[in-house]
Amino acid sequence: MKLLSKKTQLSNSIKMKTNLTNKNDESCKTIKLYKNSSGTRLVIMPNRKDTESASIYFYFKVGSKNESPSVYGISHFIEHMVFKGSANYPNYLDISKTFDSNGIIFNAYTSKDVTAYHYKFLSTKENLDLICKITSNMMFHSFMLQKDITPERNVIIQEYNDGLDDIDNVVSDKLEEYIFEGHPLAHTIIGSVTTLKNINRKEIINYYKKYYTSDNLLISFSGKYHSGYLTIINKYFKKVIGDINSNNNKETTKLTQDFKPININSYKPKVLPLIPFIDKYQNYKINCFYKLLTQDYINIIFKTQGYYDINKYYYILLQNILGGNMSSRLFVEIREKLGLAYTIKCDITNYEEVGYFNIYSQTESKDTIQCLEHIFKEIVKFKTYGTNKAELENNKKNYCDIYKTSFDDIEDENEYYSNQLLFNKSLESIDMRIKNIQAITESQINKVSNELFNFNKVHIVTIGKIKIDNIEKVLKTFI
Repeated sequence: MKLLSKKTQLSNSIKMKTNLTNKNDESCKTIKLYKNSSGTRLVIMPNRKDTESASIYFYFKVGSKNESPSVYGISHFIEHMVFKGSANYPNYLDISKTFDSNGIIFNAYTSKDVTAYHYKFLSTKENLDLICKITSNMMFHSFMLQKDITPERNVIIQEYNDGLDDIDNVVSDKLEEYIFEGHPLAHTIIGSVTTLKNINRKEIINYYKKYYTSDNLLISFSGKYHSGYLTIINKYFKKVIGDINSNNNKETTKLTQDFKPININSYKPKVLPLIPFIDKYQNYKINCFYKLLTQDYINIIFKTQGYYDINKYYYILLQNILGGNMSSRLFVEIREKLGLAYTIKCDITNYEEVGYFNIYSQTESKDTIQCLEHIFKEIVKFKTYGTNKAELENNKKNYCDIYKTSFDDIEDENEYYSNQLLFNKSLESIDMRIKNIQAITESQINKVSNELFNFNKVHIVTIGKIKIDNIEKVLKTFI
């Protein structure tokens, strides 16, 4: 089991004429979406005849951002508990040994907005039947017994302690704690020792009943597809599950209609309420978390509109040009020319409510200020002079070619399309993503960079020995 750390109005985004599009994507027609009368959705990717394997994911749109303060960590806690035993598979070994003995790779993860259970397997009807039979029982008939909760609580606390020894985990948690201060996205996926010790069975059952519902489930299949697979999935997921009786763990069920095809471009899923992210700080913000380390960890944050940002493709290319590979501007300047850091990168994190573009590096404390100065200089240089045709075309090819090869992995393909359906985004094929990237012009990306890289609104988060006053002194020379 693992943790994964990451819709606002678009009125402040650049409105520009563009030839970017996600309409009439012919290649999306090979993706099939189904829905049954209980609200469960099923998406089947194009048949991959080039492989003998398949993957199937079971997504519930619930994560740590849905939790109240008293039960922080409960989404992840339940992810562990569903493997502990259910009506037809009373203990963990009944589940794990069955999967292991059939060569089925299985795992699960909890993020801030999704909990997923996923399998990779030799694509046979027998394996798919086994996965669906056990998983449907786990998802909707889990015991959540006190005798299992007590030892699993300790396991999760040990996982929490492991995270404290993992500096990358500490950095990730602290970063979002600061930049999303006051919003549910700020708290950690795993929770705190206090909440983990206090979460009780009644709270687990109530949370489980609220979010593990048929109409909050998306099933997603990718890889080699055989005829008859839809029938197998129907057999185990064409039921509406009634309330769990916390005394005897019995459930009421009723059969519903089979999965029926629906228009993938027009269907709107169940939408859970969102708490809008309102940035408390209208000016720059600096947070320094003191920790005795051999290096300082630097994060230079520029917030975006998240999943629904109309400038998302421009950000992708900005990320690539500035810090996406070993010939990127920041890599060449900070690492190759100046030798100030081993790690210097850019990445983009998106949620429904908000997102952020992060320039991050690690450097010895004696070099932190110099490193910051040169990062700022590179940003200013880009805002002033922009990119040129050769650099832009090289980065388009770099991004698009690597992007294509990533989909050799059927699980990457699965997650790519499922993410779009889970978050109600316009369906975009791999080919359409590449067309949109290829359509970007120099003037467009240069204009977007000037809006994104606003030093007056930058949020800098560091972990290490560096002090706020020293950072602020450098920053003010660029404002």
